[in-house]
Amino acid sequence: MSSPKLNRITVAFVSLFVLLMISCTQSDDQREFEKQAISLPENFTQTDNNGQIVDNNTDPDDWRIAPFFQGFVYMDEPPFPNALLSNQRLTINFFVTDTGALSGFRVLALYDRTTVKPVSPDMTVYSSLNTISLDPLDIAQFPQNPVGLYRIIIEDDRGNIISYGDIKIE
Repeated sequence: MSSPKLNRITVAFVSLFVLLMISCTQSDDQREFEKQAISLPENFTQTDNNGQIVDNNTDPDDWRIAPFFQGFVYMDEPPFPNALLSNQRLTINFFVTDTGALSGFRVLALYDRTTVKPVSPDMTVYSSLNTISLDPLDIAQFPQNPVGLYRIIIEDDRGNIISYGDIKIE
């Protein structure tokens, strides 16, 4: 017959093992998500001036939420307008339900696997709607010729990627 103390220790070890496995899986999922985020842009999700998707042939990996932030961060609509002209502003809206999970963020533009530029200052997260308004000339690698497809990355203040997607400037 086993003792109650031995059973509690066994349960504790099994619980710890399960938690570690879940943690490793989430870490692996986050690493895979971040690996995808730093790839070059391929397509974009076309939206109108109100954030409504215009083209049904959208980019399926645009604006997903990273595994670390699922349940805490939501995007109801993709950034808009997309595509945009160089004299328009890009709007990105996302909701945060728990500021304990996320306290700050910034937006980056990825030009190739090694060239990244901040396109927003470090920003404080609010427990509700967070809106980012970006100038396309700040996104473009070469503001004198801004036309192109750009990968935009939203990351937290610790460098974890929250979401990413592609923006087209016409």
